[in-house]
Amino acid sequence: MMMEAVLTSSTHPEYGEITIPFPIPEEDYDRTMELLEELGIGDVLAQDCRVVKLESEYPVLERLKGAAVNVDELDYLAKRLESFWKSEKDQFLAMAHKLDLTDIQGFINLSFCCQDTTVITDFSKLEEAGREHCIKNDGLTVDEYYSIDGRAEALALIRSGNGTVTPYGVVYDSGMELKQLYTRMEGRSFRTPLRRSFTTLSSSSRNSWVFSSSGPLGHQVW
Repeated sequence: MMMEAVLTSSTHPEYGEITIPFPIPEEDYDRTMELLEELGIGDVLAQDCRVVKLESEYPVLERLKGAAVNVDELDYLAKRLESFWKSEKDQFLAMAHKLDLTDIQGFINLSFCCQDTTVITDFSKLEEAGREHCIKNDGLTVDEYYSIDGRAEALALIRSGNGTVTPYGVVYDSGMELKQLYTRMEGRSFRTPLRRSFTTLSSSSRNSWVFSSSGPLGHQVW
């Protein structure tokens, strides 16, 4: 379980609340949809759920409290974040804080491009931070990677003054732009046996989850 949310109806909170783990386990998905339907929520397209409470290993997602969301979008975001490496988690957290994101689509879009940033979380490991920054900006062979003076590169980055201090480290956006790499299926309302459909636009990130009407539940693009 990557996160747990307490949801209610955006229009009829008097119908009650439901607590759901995300990503929703495959074996529980159909039953979860049935329970949501009893509360008048869980529509394929509408953002008909309101987040009452959200607990996650990604503290910035607590900003969704009180927001209107679509349950499949929450599930989609959880699947993406669940696949992240430690470095990607740091990048996502730091940039979400810097950009002051508060909506579900913003978080989803960030999950596709946060990998372009550099986050220094441990100043005792500047050698590693500097090398990782160079990889993002130049692309390197293995030999080139180990020939870099990572500490010097990291110090140059710090001295540039372009960093933003966050609770998750000092983040350098390296020109990253928050683009709409995710789009909701407006006007379409079809389901697969396991998941309703979402699409993502092309992304340069190492890992893209795509829900499609004909493909598997998750398709990784490397």
